[in-house]
Amino acid sequence: MQLFPRTWAEISLDALRWNLRQIRSKLPPRTLLALVVKADAYGHGLIPIARAASNFGADWIAVATVQEGIALREAGIEAPILVLAPALPIEAQQVVFYELSSLVESLQTAEAISHAATQQGRIAKIHLKIDTGMARFGVQPEEAVKFAESIIAMPNVRLEGIASHFANAAFSNEYTQWQYERFQKALCEIKERNIHPEIIHIGNSAALVNFPEAMNYNMVRIGILAYGITHVGDPGFEIRPVLRWKARIMAMRELEAGSFIGYNCTYRTSSKARIATLGVGYGDGYHRALSNKGFVMLHGKPCPIRGLVCMDQIMVETTHVPEAKVGDEAILLGPELNAVELAKIVGTTPHEITTRIMSRVPRYYIS
Repeated sequence: MQLFPRTWAEISLDALRWNLRQIRSKLPPRTLLALVVKADAYGHGLIPIARAASNFGADWIAVATVQEGIALREAGIEAPILVLAPALPIEAQQVVFYELSSLVESLQTAEAISHAATQQGRIAKIHLKIDTGMARFGVQPEEAVKFAESIIAMPNVRLEGIASHFANAAFSNEYTQWQYERFQKALCEIKERNIHPEIIHIGNSAALVNFPEAMNYNMVRIGILAYGITHVGDPGFEIRPVLRWKARIMAMRELEAGSFIGYNCTYRTSSKARIATLGVGYGDGYHRALSNKGFVMLHGKPCPIRGLVCMDQIMVETTHVPEAKVGDEAILLGPELNAVELAKIVGTTPHEITTRIMSRVPRYYIS
């Protein structure tokens, strides 16, 4: 019996281990490594990836939401967990109960966390987020000292860390340098008030490759690079793709010249063509923008998509692959056809290519 008859993703934990080791080798000896596992670990599977990363030497696990942090705690993950997006005051009780460290930009949220920690008889951990130029969230650098002083005055709260986030470290060293200098200035002003958080972090995957100065702080947050996707530039060391997405041929047909394929008749054959239908579609997360543009690999050969991507199937031309038959595996994403290449076709970021893979696509973990 075929374990995965239609479509599935194979996740190589060995590749994840390799990537984390390579990344670790580029960090100063005492720098903490936080693996970012938000959005279902970029489509790779939140809990299995977090558990594996903890075993492979990641010091921290970073998530986007309180709910992701709770899921990890309830799965038995004991590593320190940092919530990257600002928690709402109504989430304060959960932040404290599940021992989540949280980035904070609002005194209202900090006060709610302090109140919850006092009620529960615990010490909550807060990381002050400074907005140095991303304009997403965080206090302005000139307000950081006052905010830090307010936090340390609250009962049952510890200012564990201070953080910021680069907006364009992959493509603009000039803007990254400007952000870095703003962060440095705010840190100096905070330390002048005798406030010394134990963890400082701003570095990410792009900064590891293009802006090594950010590695001088004592923690870095690594996301996309750990999953083997290198759109941020050449890291200078081998990175292995962690995910391979496959689908099987469900049907085959021979079409005459002039035949239309798919919804809205967007593709018409110019000559006789052999068309395979694969058991994957946009309902599985396969990007509809790949219609008539993308391709899959079948028996080591690229097979172009013909017609619109359907909810549950795609059609590809296999005229040049005469050995193709029902049940054969096609590679949708992997070392042979990586997320960066597909993202260029779609006009998006490779992050979206993997995070779109839906939960109905089984993940098969290989170690």
